[in-house]
Amino acid sequence: MRRAGTEEGTVMAEMNRISRFFVNTFSVRRNARIYGWLAKNIALPAEAECLEIGCGNGDMAARIVDGMHPARYVATDLDPKQLESAKRHLATRHPDGIPPALELRAADMLHLPFADASFDAVFAFVAVHHASPSHHDFTNVPHALAEIDRVLRPRGMLAYEEIAHKEGIRSWLIDRGYVLTGIELGWKREAVVATKAAGVGPELTGSRDRG
Repeated sequence: MRRAGTEEGTVMAEMNRISRFFVNTFSVRRNARIYGWLAKNIALPAEAECLEIGCGNGDMAARIVDGMHPARYVATDLDPKQLESAKRHLATRHPDGIPPALELRAADMLHLPFADASFDAVFAFVAVHHASPSHHDFTNVPHALAEIDRVLRPRGMLAYEEIAHKEGIRSWLIDRGYVLTGIELGWKREAVVATKAAGVGPELTGSRDRG
């Protein structure tokens, strides 16, 4: 993933063609595995509002919307071409129209365009490490986690899988009172459900609605 900088900060970026090919081609098997793990480890509240960071071709979004039936599911990606890919994939999966609960939207995880405490669950599958220009660079990851924390409601869940910065992400969440459950380890990967403490959240009085 390439991030371009301007005087106003980070702007939209695109994967290179090779990265996009591998992400879109090999995600189906991975997503089937992740969805099976999700189904065992989370239960969305009634009328849940959910956010996905780095939705890729939309396959995971479709699985969660079809299987868990949230009231609202906002699938975001930094790369506009990935959103076009998601539109095509979802049109094939839902020839009669994309479910009304599912929204596709361009968004940067470092500057999420949503109000404080907007979501009951955030999903990020092999996405958070893309916050920094290099996969080995942890610098921007705490900023991305802080944005996720900001938009999560008290008792909200962050369900994620990562291949990089696994210990650093866990430590950041634990230090802020998150309870980690459902941990599943694999070769170079780690899946976690992190639940935000009750009564913990940004001050809503006077908060700016960015949605």
